[in-house]
Amino acid sequence: MSTTAFLLVALSSLFAVIDPLGVIPFFSGLTQHMDRRRKRNTLIKSLVTAFAVLAVFTFLGPQLLAVFGITVDAFRIAGGVIFFGIGLDMLQSRPRRWRTGINRAMAEDTIMHQGDEEEDDPAIAPLGIPMIAGPGSITTVMVLTPQAPSHQGGLLVMAAVAAILVLTGGILMGTDALLARLGHTGLRIIEKLMGLLLTVIAVQLVIDGATPVIRAVIS
Repeated sequence: MSTTAFLLVALSSLFAVIDPLGVIPFFSGLTQHMDRRRKRNTLIKSLVTAFAVLAVFTFLGPQLLAVFGITVDAFRIAGGVIFFGIGLDMLQSRPRRWRTGINRAMAEDTIMHQGDEEEDDPAIAPLGIPMIAGPGSITTVMVLTPQAPSHQGGLLVMAAVAAILVLTGGILMGTDALLARLGHTGLRIIEKLMGLLLTVIAVQLVIDGATPVIRAVIS
């Protein structure tokens, strides 16, 4: 796989898993009592938190796998199963088993912003973790890094992470305008397209992980 092809796969995988459009209703509910300046600061803090968490798992992921005696192929298969579950939930418009989705987020909008606005800062949790840097995105960076076409896989993955987080920030800051333009139906359509893409990536990950295992058993 060329560097360009790898970056395209990384970008599409991260966009589908992080799903910034799916975060919109949740972000809107958590920050609707804030002015624009505080909302921007909250968003920046959540993106920095997500970047730091994903960087740790990108560069220390192989060491963590080694500590628990887990092979990369096993992690690819597990990642494929997780991605397939997320993608299936997105295709069926069900609340995510892995993190809050559009339906649950909209249902909880009125709950999340109640109470004293100084009570909890949503930037670290739940926005940074696990809404943006959740099980899906953490698994993605750990699976992608060893598949990079060069020894600089971690840097390539983090470049893709940075690009998607910048895009996510832009989308979330334009939440009101985007909701007005797309509406709930538009968000559902995009969510289903991302779900389809994610299920295809999931199947490919399982194939990539299972092939070496099958060859080893046959030989």
